[in-house]
Amino acid sequence: MLLADYKEGGVDVGALDGIRVLDLSRLLPGPYCSMLLADFGAEVIKIEEPGRGDYSRSFPPFQNGFGYWHLQLNRNKKSVVLDLKSDAGRAAFLKLAQTADVVLESYRPGVLKRLGIDYETVSRLNPKIVYCAITGYGKRGPLVDQADHDIGYVSLAGITSMSGEPGGRPAIPGILMADMNAALMAGMSILMAVRHAEQTGTGQEIDISLYNTALTLMPGAASLYFGSGFVAERGNNWLTGAYANYNIYETRDGRYVSVGCLEKKFWSNLCLALDRADLIDALDDESQHERVKDELTEIFRTKTMQEWTACLEGKDTCVTPV
Repeated sequence: MLLADYKEGGVDVGALDGIRVLDLSRLLPGPYCSMLLADFGAEVIKIEEPGRGDYSRSFPPFQNGFGYWHLQLNRNKKSVVLDLKSDAGRAAFLKLAQTADVVLESYRPGVLKRLGIDYETVSRLNPKIVYCAITGYGKRGPLVDQADHDIGYVSLAGITSMSGEPGGRPAIPGILMADMNAALMAGMSILMAVRHAEQTGTGQEIDISLYNTALTLMPGAASLYFGSGFVAERGNNWLTGAYANYNIYETRDGRYVSVGCLEKKFWSNLCLALDRADLIDALDDESQHERVKDELTEIFRTKTMQEWTACLEGKDTCVTPV
């Protein structure tokens, strides 16, 4: 049973039971958002185009002809094929929308209006409807019609420039950071809008921009820049490898461990565990961090990752295997 489930008359009831969502999105951000809503009891009806459907259906590996990507992101959902460019498909959608609480979509701005199924049209039929659009660069501005993917959003937002080795190439983040965080932002916004609709009888239109979401993931860099004019880049600040106590070190077997001793107490625990009490106060002097990093680099090369894990277990050092 989900944590947000409860029993009513002996039957498991999801926290979002009774909420109907029409999901026009595909690939990752929208489907991940609606997956979370479905997991907690919402009725999600996935509306797919004729022929190919959601592109993720064809992403390998496969199980019984379905891509695992598709199976994972679209669990607990219903699915229907509608040709929204046809009169019959549009009429079917509008009929469904009259019974829905939420419409989730990821088309480029203006597409739904051309199809005749936009928020303005549907809200006349269902005043409580909540529309949530997940767009690349929002619905206004110079980049509104630009196509892109996660790597573009996080690059323009500055995330890739802070990832990687100092002096080296920017690194592509290992997860789709704009996509995943926009999905969570959309889910939270939808629930707030649904609550507002329940209280007032009036729905609303939400625009979640992937690029703007990526920008919100940079509060540390933003505070440094707007507070002091400092431009955060890879290797020049405490979050990107400038400090010895928040870094990654190679072990004897070519593996890596992360050190996240931001607080002095954890740093002290690590230094004592390494039998290097002399390094404890060096943390207070920024000019000493390069020397301390060099010392830790040599120390961590003396044992394998597994040996370090065993050696530091239970010592509260914030050292974790990569």
